[in-house]
Amino acid sequence: MSSFRQTRINEELTHVLSEAVRQSKDPRIQRAFVSVTDVECAKDLKTANVYFSYLSKDYTEKEIRNALRGASGYLRTYIAQKVNLRETPVLNFIYDESIERGCRISALLNEINKAGSSDDER
Repeated sequence: MSSFRQTRINEELTHVLSEAVRQSKDPRIQRAFVSVTDVECAKDLKTANVYFSYLSKDYTEKEIRNALRGASGYLRTYIAQKVNLRETPVLNFIYDESIERGCRISALLNEINKAGSSDDER
């Protein structure tokens, strides 16, 4: 399979899963503001790694992952209705730490800038 086709399928699955997660009835998913950040589908299209992030202090990563696993039947049905694939992939949910990492880097850069500003004043 060409990488262009693989990329298009990954992007389409990301878009469709984002819609499906927003429409999910599970209160843990709704209250935690879960978002799908990326999808990487296997070359045979039988499995897909779904990267997610969330904005909530009330739930842990494990609780959100379990909620998504519980909703995987609904999510796969939604994919099957929206995307024309021979087989609907099995979904593996992986927490995406890139947002947290970016916030930590931003905070460190702000500290460096503040330290540099106080040194310039001396």
